[in-house]
Amino acid sequence: MRRCAAWGKIFQDIAPVLDEAATTRHIEIHDACRRVIRNDRSRSVTTHREVVDALSRAAAQRDSVVLATVVRVTGSSYGGVGARMVIRGDSSTVGLVSGGCLESDLAEHARRVHASGRAEVVTYDTRDDDDAPWGLGLGCNGLIEVLLEPLTSAQAVGVAALISEALTAEAPSVIATVTRVAGAESDAAVVGSHALLGRSAIQSVGNWGTGSTLADAGGHVDAALAAGRRGIVRDIGPVEVAFEVVVPAIRLVVCGSGPDAAPVARLASQLGWDVTVVDHRTVTQAHSARFPGARVVECQEALRLAEVVPLTSRCGAVVMSHHFTRDRDYVAALVTAGVAYLGVLGPRARTERMLAELRAGNGTTPDIGDRLFAPVGLDIGGEGPDAIALSIVAQVSAVMSGRAAGHLRDRRASLHPSLAPVAPTGSS
Repeated sequence: MRRCAAWGKIFQDIAPVLDEAATTRHIEIHDACRRVIRNDRSRSVTTHREVVDALSRAAAQRDSVVLATVVRVTGSSYGGVGARMVIRGDSSTVGLVSGGCLESDLAEHARRVHASGRAEVVTYDTRDDDDAPWGLGLGCNGLIEVLLEPLTSAQAVGVAALISEALTAEAPSVIATVTRVAGAESDAAVVGSHALLGRSAIQSVGNWGTGSTLADAGGHVDAALAAGRRGIVRDIGPVEVAFEVVVPAIRLVVCGSGPDAAPVARLASQLGWDVTVVDHRTVTQAHSARFPGARVVECQEALRLAEVVPLTSRCGAVVMSHHFTRDRDYVAALVTAGVAYLGVLGPRARTERMLAELRAGNGTTPDIGDRLFAPVGLDIGGEGPDAIALSIVAQVSAVMSGRAAGHLRDRRASLHPSLAPVAPTGSS
């Protein structure tokens, strides 16, 4: 029987049973995963944005890292294809590729990858394990493949730029990654090469070879978008390519910088959203301290908001300056811009008065459709600024993702539909 040395080290007091045919890169697991995890209290669920930031920091410090990316899933999974984790030289990590079960083992594999300088795919397979009650971030009877690729500082810059470009796009994008190459052709693509496949352009990093692999990959964009978070894997000649969908980060504009705006901006930033806080006063260093992770801009005239902040149909906005006239003008600017979501803090009667004044001033009813949410937030109970912020951010997430914000136990459709998130009905 061949054993994976990394697993023997991590389990220490329990040697996992591996299938006779298993190799160091294909692991059949038949014991309790809950005993694998190291006590790492610093680990938390991490967004694409934090992974990009970690890669950028590593590049700035000229550190080499190993990037772990989920490239194939069969069965259920925690994060889906495209979930990533950055593994530093000291084995510290940023990001999650599972619910926590795989990370320690992947860090051990990363040592070998870092030393060899060669990318490889690690496969975890529990499909033959009918009575494992614990899951591996997969659920029972699942398979997950994770690409481990060593990145120099220059390569980290390129990968970070590619993901960042996808996060700031106006529509879901597809990233293609070379995961395997059959044979040893000198002109073949190299494992770990990536490409951002747009409708009209392709941006790539790494070596895609001299053949037509990269161009041919562009023909699989529609299929990848239809597959959604599950992604697809295709053989293009001797090259295996994994395709993932990257949904752009939600763009949230918070109009107001009072104490209750801070938890809204904080929660949204922690989710990896692109957050802008708008204040009518001069921006100072104190704003940066109060709104970490968000940009703060000055807008003295609320009606001219669109001149200060880019407002599109992919933006959501929350109006909460606590000044009636200013809030009314923010609403007017946001309605005109056609944002996908517009929440207004305060009683319903207050917002109705705003709309009445706008109607009287323009002679027409503001065209807001069902994009207006006033009072803002979901009815989840709780008191105080943090609870209000949670209800607001949850509502923005649901609306921008085309969800009804109901109980998952009552949902009969797939939890992760193939179609990309859509703007709510009535948006422009």
